[in-house]
Amino acid sequence: MKTLTISVKHVASAKSQPCAACQSGFVPAEDTGSRVLSIKAPEESAFGALLCGGCYSKWTHGTSVTLRQNAPPS
Repeated sequence: MKTLTISVKHVASAKSQPCAACQSGFVPAEDTGSRVLSIKAPEESAFGALLCGGCYSKWTHGTSVTLRQNAPPS
């Protein structure tokens, strides 16, 4: 099995973005429960996904979610 590096942190962006799970648009700076989940395998590019507070809460309480990678910030 590969070694994975996982990071979950709040990013206070003022730019409206869609949730990687439910696709609802929101402003991360206004959603204190939102988090960016980053997963990195050795020798591969990192995968990052922004989760709204609701989807992050569901995921942390055991619900499986399907994530779509967020576009890189411009």
